[in-house]
Amino acid sequence: MEKDTTVIEKEQKAVKVLLRLGFPRPEAQTLIFLFKTGRVTTREIEKGVNLRQPEVSQGTNALINRKWIKASKIQTKGKGRPYYKYYLARSKKKILDDIQREIWKMIEQEHQNLITVRELLL
Repeated sequence: MEKDTTVIEKEQKAVKVLLRLGFPRPEAQTLIFLFKTGRVTTREIEKGVNLRQPEVSQGTNALINRKWIKASKIQTKGKGRPYYKYYLARSKKKILDDIQREIWKMIEQEHQNLITVRELLL
């Protein structure tokens, strides 16, 4: 039981860091949940991270647009809403490398902004 608590605490810390870095909550929570679980349905994400269906759609769509996850359609009998399983499209390391590159790019831009302010005011 202690090991599960530690894993959950690490996941919560990871989500908090992503939030501080500017990731929207649904995107951060969905990404970390997929890091942990592998292939999951929308319903499993909803339950696993306590998000509503529209928030899960926001998170999964953003992650698909980043090319970090993919969705595979699951055949269901009858009519109704399409059913998908989501999974990582890239390795965890490559996704984390992408995040790191994004952050360095933001830092560099902010640094350039600071240089511009200094040049204007000094």
